[in-house]
Amino acid sequence: MADKRITPGSVLCSIVVTLIALVVLGSGPAAARPIPWEITADSLVHLDDPNSILAEGNVIMIRPKSQGPGGMYIRADWARYDVERGTVKARGNVYILSGRDEITAKRADLDLEAETGTFTESTIFMADTHMYVTGEEVEKTGEFNYTLKKGWATACKPEEGKSPPWSFTSSTTKLTLDGMAQMTNAVFHVKDAPVAYTPYMTFPAKTKRESGLLFPEWSTSSRDGLGLMVPIFLNVSPSTDITLYPGYLAKRGVQYGGEFRYVQGLDSHGTFMLNYLRDKLDDGADLAEEYKKDGLIRRETNRYWLRGKANHDFGDHLIGRLDLDLVSDQDYLQEFRDGVTGFTANNLLFLDEFGRDLQQETLRERESSVQLVKSWSNMVASAELRTRQNTAHDIRLVSDTNGDGVLEEGEYTFLSRANSPLQALPRLDFTGRVPISGTRMSAAWDSEYVNYWRSEGVGAQRLDLHPKLITFLPRGGWLEGKISGGVRETAYQLESYGDSTWEKDSFYDRQAYDFTGNMATTFLRDFDFGSAGWLEHLVRPNLLYEYLTRTQDLPNIDGSVGTAAYSESSDRATNIFDSVDRLERKNWLTWQLNNYFTLGGTKDNGDFWSRNLGQLKLLQTYDLRRENPESLGLSITDRRYDWSDLRLETAVSPTANWTVGYQTNLSMYGKNITRYELINQYRLAKEYTLGLNYRYLQDSGMVAPYFYTDLGESSHDLIGSVGARLSETVTASYYLVKSFTEDHTVESRARLVYQPACWTMELETSTTSDDQRVMLIFSLEGVGRAFRVGRDL
Repeated sequence: MADKRITPGSVLCSIVVTLIALVVLGSGPAAARPIPWEITADSLVHLDDPNSILAEGNVIMIRPKSQGPGGMYIRADWARYDVERGTVKARGNVYILSGRDEITAKRADLDLEAETGTFTESTIFMADTHMYVTGEEVEKTGEFNYTLKKGWATACKPEEGKSPPWSFTSSTTKLTLDGMAQMTNAVFHVKDAPVAYTPYMTFPAKTKRESGLLFPEWSTSSRDGLGLMVPIFLNVSPSTDITLYPGYLAKRGVQYGGEFRYVQGLDSHGTFMLNYLRDKLDDGADLAEEYKKDGLIRRETNRYWLRGKANHDFGDHLIGRLDLDLVSDQDYLQEFRDGVTGFTANNLLFLDEFGRDLQQETLRERESSVQLVKSWSNMVASAELRTRQNTAHDIRLVSDTNGDGVLEEGEYTFLSRANSPLQALPRLDFTGRVPISGTRMSAAWDSEYVNYWRSEGVGAQRLDLHPKLITFLPRGGWLEGKISGGVRETAYQLESYGDSTWEKDSFYDRQAYDFTGNMATTFLRDFDFGSAGWLEHLVRPNLLYEYLTRTQDLPNIDGSVGTAAYSESSDRATNIFDSVDRLERKNWLTWQLNNYFTLGGTKDNGDFWSRNLGQLKLLQTYDLRRENPESLGLSITDRRYDWSDLRLETAVSPTANWTVGYQTNLSMYGKNITRYELINQYRLAKEYTLGLNYRYLQDSGMVAPYFYTDLGESSHDLIGSVGARLSETVTASYYLVKSFTEDHTVESRARLVYQPACWTMELETSTTSDDQRVMLIFSLEGVGRAFRVGRDL
């Protein structure tokens, strides 16, 4: 590129030529159309026939944005501008800036008014997608429309004499303002080596969308075999699109998929996806090829997953939400985690777009719901329909009657685990809190009606009303506090469905009374360290009293099979449907001693700074109940434990980006340490990360406030992660979940990412209790993930 030389002669030529052009145009029909171009060069010559300007040496032509859409800038070694026709011929080191896109060429012929023309040996840089498109012959058919012959495309900046790390070559490439780059006879190259061919492909070339093929996804797996998926994007309208995902798995068969998206406003949008597979994979009659070696029978051949979420703003603070999650069987989401339609990618997509993720892939009951929420300044009303789908497999019961060790027909039976889950059809909820005029009190309420229906078993209609009064201690004193008290009425109308029967009373009700008092005070002291800053120590003692009693126990329903039983004595026998029914009696007094530490000071420029240094908390609960020896699950014959564990919670931040936390429980009854957890979080910009969660639970049934029980299971595990940027282009990470209780690695995953300027390669290896997998992923900037190759080991 030649440097621009500004000389008195060139400036004088520019002024003279502009004046001559204005005089000439003023005498003809074109006088009404002013010249929108500014031209400078080392040499400028005006020609009369045809009326044109000949520029040579460091030619620069500028159309300001005020004179045309987006403006335009042209630079060349030589140019001839036809004033009347509005055309220009440019030769030698041609450079054009049009909007944000850049064009370089050996020669160019342009119609400046129509913004059309031809280029020779040209490269177009599209800033929106950071793509470079090159062609031996380029025809410009509009402001942002091009047709290229014998071209190639890449996101890597071209270097003279070097092949880009990756590129697509084609016989013809079309670029349009409204859509994509459309390539005919496209060949994918790594350096100079051809890797893949497709007769037609598209990739995003501008900000607007266009229908076409997206880049395919390849995979290989010992369970699935060789796989190929070729997405097809359909731009239905500016606010609606459909993506089809046809594919094939060598060991399973043809798979189908689709995604539908729409946008009606900032808070009104939805995404829905469906996958279907007619699975021909067989575990074998003797289960020799069984997926998880767990004795479950996997006989589903029509396998599917339908999921989606939608939000809709009806205005006036009325919001609608839809969550859909239906799957053919309990293993589908675990078998198909990877890929663009897999559970992992979809979960992140929904969380990013809607702020709501999917349920865990291991849950056998999948929930779907539709909800309307109306909010006011101090009240919220909602209506909901919530369904549950049971996806559990059958269990095979074996009886080798002839003792030959070979299972024959008739020597095994199947036990169905499918039940009739509860459906909330509907659930109505109304909550609020309003101040009582002239007092420090406010009235609050929680109210709910739900109809629990099931096709087989026992359901119920339930009405739950819970009003309460809330007040605060007067302000200004050394003591602050909050007091609340409420009454609760819960009424049930039990009903049986299908072939089930309910022989007890059909109507039950329960009254409950609750009271809570919370009082605290604050002590504060600052320690001045001079120029080093200061330390603030805040101490906040807190005393919490909780009381809850209920009038009677409720019938206990075994929800898995729809039968009913009644428990006369158990304090925890109120587990009918959900947490509303599980009201545990309380008469608890909890003390807390909270310490908070803050560092602060003044910077050299006089700005004030402060940050959290750490905290230290001690807390314990005493059970005041005398008439009930059981506490949190202990039977009447077990020993009563009045005091909960003494709990310590502490966290320290040595630096702003490093936090170390420790939590532990100490038994008051000789059970030693019943729980401890060490947490470490460290992040240095985006260069290094270190995460650690080391946990021991003597009994998983011990939950806050941690009264001793032995109803759960012991667990001892470690979750760790580390990440580091090894160089400007290479990062590495490792993730580990280790169970010391079962002495095995639950999951480990190592990942190496190589990311130069225009492409990414990811190498990932993972090990779980079910399989080992190695995945190699190539991602191309501006195009997407080009190859996804993996293998189960």
